[in-house]
Amino acid sequence: MNLEKLNNLHPLIRNSIMTCFLFLIALPGYMLISYTVDTTNSPSLAFFLDDLIPFVPWTVAIYDWIYIIIFLPLFTVKDFGLMKAVSKAFTFVILISLFVFIFFPVKIERPEIVNPKDFFEWWVWINYKIDKPTALFPSMHVSNAVLSALVTIHWSKKIGIPAILLSLAISISTLTVKQHFIVDVISGIVLSVYSYSIFIYSYHRKSTTVSKDQVLLPEKFSLLIPIAGFLATGLLYSIYKLLVAKYP
Repeated sequence: MNLEKLNNLHPLIRNSIMTCFLFLIALPGYMLISYTVDTTNSPSLAFFLDDLIPFVPWTVAIYDWIYIIIFLPLFTVKDFGLMKAVSKAFTFVILISLFVFIFFPVKIERPEIVNPKDFFEWWVWINYKIDKPTALFPSMHVSNAVLSALVTIHWSKKIGIPAILLSLAISISTLTVKQHFIVDVISGIVLSVYSYSIFIYSYHRKSTTVSKDQVLLPEKFSLLIPIAGFLATGLLYSIYKLLVAKYP
C-alpha cells in the first residue's frame, strides 16, 4: 500500500482504509493458523497461578471489547505521520505473533460448555466455537488492546487513561474467560510496549513542537468507541433473547 497517496483523504477515510489493511493481515492469518496448526504435542504454558484463577463467564463482556478498542486509532488520530507509525507498530505485532504461532504453538484446556445456562455462558460458548484453543502465545488480544491504548496516552490523558484501564481489564478477562495463560498476557504486553517504543514513541520524540490539535481528532470522536461497545453488547443480547432464550 502506498501510504503517501492517502495523505489527501479525510482522516476518517484514510484511517478506515489503513485499518482494513491491518485486518487483512491479521484476521486471515490468525484464523488459518488457528484451524490448521496441530497442537496435539504442543506444550501448555500454565503454571500454578493459572489454576487459581476462576472461570468467570460474565467477564466475556469485557473480553470482547477488544473488537471495539482496536478502532481507537481510527477515531482519534489526525496526523498522517502518527497513523503511519501506528500502522507499522500493529503490523510488527501481528507478524511477530503469527510467526510464533506457527513455530511455537501452545495449547489450553478450556471449560466445556454444552448447554449454556445464561447469556454470558452463551456468549463464551460463541467465542469458543469461533476461536480455537490455539495461537495463544503471545496474546494478540492483549497486545492489540494495549497498543491501541498507548496510541493516544502521549497526547491526551482524557482518552489515554480510560483506554489503558480498559486494555488492562481486557487483559485480565482473557484469564477469567480461560482463553489465555498469564504468560500469554505478559508476553502480549511486552510485545505491544516494545512495538510502541520502536515506532510510535520514536515518532513522538520527533514531534515535540506539534500541538495536540494537529495530531488528534476532536476528543468527542473517541466517544464512538464506548457507544459502539454498548450498542454491540445490546445487539448480541437481543439476539440471545430472540433466538436462544426464547427456544431453550
